[in-house]
Amino acid sequence: MNRLSQLINPAMGLFRLPPEAALPVILASVRKDGLLLFAEPNTVSLLSPVQILTGVYLAGVLLPCLVTALTIAREQSFKFALGLMARQAIAAICFALVLAWGGRLLWAV
Repeated sequence: MNRLSQLINPAMGLFRLPPEAALPVILASVRKDGLLLFAEPNTVSLLSPVQILTGVYLAGVLLPCLVTALTIAREQSFKFALGLMARQAIAAICFALVLAWGGRLLWAV
């Protein structure tokens, strides 16, 4: 997990998040209670309210729960499930960017 976190650290900058937000995003993508890592004192003290909102949104919506994805793959098809997950990830990334950059502008006002 730490290596994966180090790989996506640079991407956190796109969302105006510090590198420390990478691990909660990864863990929450695997298991939703990973969102709790955003509440850790060492993490939450580094983040503004807009960054917390952006991080929690991105982590919570980037990928569906693994059980849901596997169920959709079993009920429909693997290809259908991958397409659905890709569309969800793209939408989550786009809206998280809007939150990160638009929220920064609104927060500054």
